[in-house]
Amino acid sequence: MPNSLYLVQFKQLTELLVEYQWLWRPMPMAHARLPWSSCPELCEWLSTLDISQAAQWKAAPNQVAEQLANWWPALAAIPRLTDVPEAKMAAVAMDERLGVGVPGRKWAQIRAYLSAVPTQPSTQRYLEWCAGKGYLGRAVAASTPARVDSLEWQQALCEQGQAYAEQHQLPMQFHHLDAFSDAALPVIHRCDHALALHACGDLHVHLLRQAVAADLNAISVSPCCYQLITGKTYQPLSDAGQQAGFVLSKTDLKIAVQEAATGGERVRRQRYQEVTYRLGFDEWQRDAFQSDQYLPLPAIQKSQLNDGFEAFCHWGAAQKGLPVSSDTDFSPYLARGEARFVILEQINVVKSAFRRALELWLALDRVLYLEQHNYHVDLVQFCAPSLTPRNLLIHATRR
Repeated sequence: MPNSLYLVQFKQLTELLVEYQWLWRPMPMAHARLPWSSCPELCEWLSTLDISQAAQWKAAPNQVAEQLANWWPALAAIPRLTDVPEAKMAAVAMDERLGVGVPGRKWAQIRAYLSAVPTQPSTQRYLEWCAGKGYLGRAVAASTPARVDSLEWQQALCEQGQAYAEQHQLPMQFHHLDAFSDAALPVIHRCDHALALHACGDLHVHLLRQAVAADLNAISVSPCCYQLITGKTYQPLSDAGQQAGFVLSKTDLKIAVQEAATGGERVRRQRYQEVTYRLGFDEWQRDAFQSDQYLPLPAIQKSQLNDGFEAFCHWGAAQKGLPVSSDTDFSPYLARGEARFVILEQINVVKSAFRRALELWLALDRVLYLEQHNYHVDLVQFCAPSLTPRNLLIHATRR
């Protein structure tokens, strides 16, 4: 049966997110003005924030929640409802030479993750889910007496990972398999403890389902990229989630992963350029075709941005099959896109207050699903958000 504390927390988050969805659901790209005209005090406060100030507020979501609580007192509960205890860390003996060639931040995440995962003395085989080159698996194989089965669908990564394991005499076996295929099931079933560090969307959900079906002794998952699902909307795993009637689109799911720990000035400049280009194009298409609806464009190679705004608009028009008059002057629309970027960031300030609440709701849905299937589950933070904002760890052991 689900742990009453997790279930209570889940229900309280559900109630809050449903009641105040009109605050967090608006899509910033779609609005040419603040979408809360019925709340003049909120709009007045937001309109005082420039881009720099908005960025500072977005980086402090609990302070945003406190600000919003001036008008909606119930939102003062967000910091409490999204508080997750830090993991009890255990030192992991590991040869640091194993981290050579691994991006520094990734290696630090692996060390933190393994320090937070309780060891199971009876474990003989670990499953490394979505292994890549086996960075996590090599750390496990070098620090425990157990074997590691590394499952990865890209053959080249399997070959590189297997070659590394053999060169360093690590007890690892790579399996070139599609994680969703039936061929992966025997690999899952012969393992004792499933490990997944930042497995995306449907991939980690599928692991949870298959690990439960295989009756694995332990499961340690750090979820990531909740929006990467095949369905149009999120399908809750737990009974409580299914009964909540809380429908989340892929756009909604993206809110949970919007903040990033990395990204210097170059990344920020690139984001500003791309978003203002997209908003400027949207301003043009609204004028040219008398539209009041946002027109989204597909992903673009970042290098294309170097061709300038006018080239971007021609590309966008071609993508959508829109005619462009030969005498069109796009330059005024870039300024309008830049003005809308300020509004976009002001909207994102409000949404930031609900970011962790949405992520935690999704994580708790997974926790309750595992508890339903006779697992004891702990939900903890395995590192500081500065190392990775996707720092939640779900650790489950068969009762």
